Amino acid sequence: MTGRRLSGLALVCAAVLVLTGTTSSFGADAKAPEFTAKNLSGEDVTLSELLKDGPVIVDFWATWCKPCIKGFPDLQKIFDKYKDCGLTVLAVSIDGPRSTSKVGALIASKGNTFEVLLDPSQAVARKFHVTSVPRTVLIRQDGTVAWAVTGYRPSNHVELENAVEELFPDGCPKADAEEGADAETGSEEEAVD
Repeated sequence: MTGRRLSGLALVCAAVLVLTGTTSSFGADAKAPEFTAKNLSGEDVTLSELLKDGPVIVDFWATWCKPCIKGFPDLQKIFDKYKDCGLTVLAVSIDGPRSTSKVGALIASKGNTFEVLLDPSQAVARKFHVTSVPRTVLIRQDGTVAWAVTGYRPSNHVELENAVEELFPDGCPKADAEEGADAETGSEEEAVD
């Protein structure tokens, strides 16, 4: 009886974690797996190349996954806020070959501007231990996992944004430099007038 109760309890705990979303990593500061996948234009996109510019959010999703799509506006807001800092967002569709054609239209209809990759064989998803979607992973510029979650809750994106913010403790150097250059150009133009 004790074994059955423990098995039942373990099953209930697992169900609660899946339904509410679980924050987990591949282990403390584990290295994210390298991958290359095609974007909607058919071009190869490689994680290590993107990491040269800054951190990367990898968001696994599918066209049939309503919680995935529900999270896109928050993901877009994070991308818009930190893209000038070098942040890249990759929305990796795990749709199979039959529904891959729907991916581009869905993204366009939502007004999302982050990069979309296709993973119809789910080879990339397997590297990231994706067992359900959405699965979101934040990767530091050094290639280690900073934060990961499976499932959707509105608070996930607050946690994700906080984790992204921690990667830029001194603010956004590129955005600050651009603002400074704009301010200098503006003051020179004012002096000329």
